[in-house]
Amino acid sequence: MIESASQQQINLNLKQNEINKLSGIDFAGKSESELMEAAKQFEAVFINQLFKAMDATIQREGLLSGGRGEEMFRSMFLDEIAKDIASSPETSFGFAKQIYEQMKDLV
Repeated sequence: MIESASQQQINLNLKQNEINKLSGIDFAGKSESELMEAAKQFEAVFINQLFKAMDATIQREGLLSGGRGEEMFRSMFLDEIAKDIASSPETSFGFAKQIYEQMKDLV
């Protein structure tokens, strides 16, 4: 028997829910705004890793290297810059929106 597209989608959602239960992921009670916030946080983590990789290519030596204090400050600075970039639609890389679109049917 050939299933309609809507019936196939329902079956797919049921199977996905079964997989989520087995894996321990609980989407029950989560709102779409929480999903978007999680997607933005994920994008911020990705951007932060990108910045850290770029920052690692800079050679720092001599009197102006800054030492351990500068390293800590730079790490926190990159974290905040990444969060700021991911939270704004104008500066975002667009990963959060794509993640949201992929996951919104599961919420």
